[in-house]
Amino acid sequence: MAQRDTFTRWGVVASGEGGNRVGAELLAREDNPGIGERVLLLNTNRSDIRNTIEQGDVEEDLDDYVRVFGNKRGVGNDFLEGERQTEIDIDEIADDIDNRMINADARLFVTTLGGGTGNGSVPYMLREFDEQTTLDSVNYGWIDEAVQIAVGIWPYYNEPAQRQFNARLGLSRLLRRDDGEQNADMTLLVGNSHIDQSDGRRDSYDRVNERIVEALDLMIGAGRESQSVIDVEDYIAKPSAVGAYHFTPAVATELNGKMLEYELMFDKAADNAFVPMDPSTSRAAFAVVRAPERMIERDEVTANEIDRAFDAWKREKGIAGAVGMTTVTPTDRRGSDVDVLLLLGGFDLNPLLDHSGDSYEAHKQNLEAARQLGSGSAIPQRKLDTLERNLEEYVDANAR
Repeated sequence: MAQRDTFTRWGVVASGEGGNRVGAELLAREDNPGIGERVLLLNTNRSDIRNTIEQGDVEEDLDDYVRVFGNKRGVGNDFLEGERQTEIDIDEIADDIDNRMINADARLFVTTLGGGTGNGSVPYMLREFDEQTTLDSVNYGWIDEAVQIAVGIWPYYNEPAQRQFNARLGLSRLLRRDDGEQNADMTLLVGNSHIDQSDGRRDSYDRVNERIVEALDLMIGAGRESQSVIDVEDYIAKPSAVGAYHFTPAVATELNGKMLEYELMFDKAADNAFVPMDPSTSRAAFAVVRAPERMIERDEVTANEIDRAFDAWKREKGIAGAVGMTTVTPTDRRGSDVDVLLLLGGFDLNPLLDHSGDSYEAHKQNLEAARQLGSGSAIPQRKLDTLERNLEEYVDANAR
């Protein structure tokens, strides 16, 4: 039965306007002991935080969870400036994480990829907390011990070309450092338009955030009261070894656990992947099934049964060799509804990147024109070449 003394403790570092929304939503949820109050909201402009966080339960102690860093004036959509402002206050940020993330086994870094603050700070923090090249000589045990997972949120397809440009380069920086080495231990990708199918109205962000939090709940729950516990190390060890460490959640909830076969549940989840992708191109796949505890106790839902069904599903998709595992997570709700999370990794990224291709090239040409005129703060050509090469090499290695 459930291993109640086995669980992973998570900490959340949410940076930038979009990341702050998700971080605040996680902070407001009192039913997720995997995170608790281990949340830090980062921004270069305090008004951005207050504009994007719902007032209420979080507001009373908001300052306890916030670090406004850098010049305090914001960086617009300039992710290189976001990185520079992070470097200014990296020691203070590390102190805040050290104080907020006590005993955390894993850190979840959340950012949107189209902007400047989060998109600039998160890839830099991931690299810096691993290499520790500019930090003071203080010994932070969590830096060496905790896993670093990034959540990168892709802008709506109809957002301006600069945001599409930033997104591709932000993804490159999450995946790889300038030297081509792996950056985040695992990168979870979420596409706003693919989840929401709307024009990006303000209330649509709430719907997207609800889906993100739903997926993270299922993912985090897999490392808590579970059979065949998926620990956070399982998510990163084998996928990283085969160079397939980008993932997307695929979720189906409130499925009839007494009527539907598990393979059909997996199909329904795969149809709800958070970015455009083909599951048959996946090189890694994890399955988390959350079921009422009563059904697990009565062996109506068993780990062995789900494992066999998932193996059959992978064979049917042509990915029998994909690395990964399954787990069963209990819930105390009544009824027979079952929730399924698939984490599909190492898939072909081209269907996602194709949405930004034309906008990327258009903005790149604008930057080159500005460079020729000696105006603007265009990204240095050598830096651009490195980021493009790193992303191209990673995508090619995982293309099918």
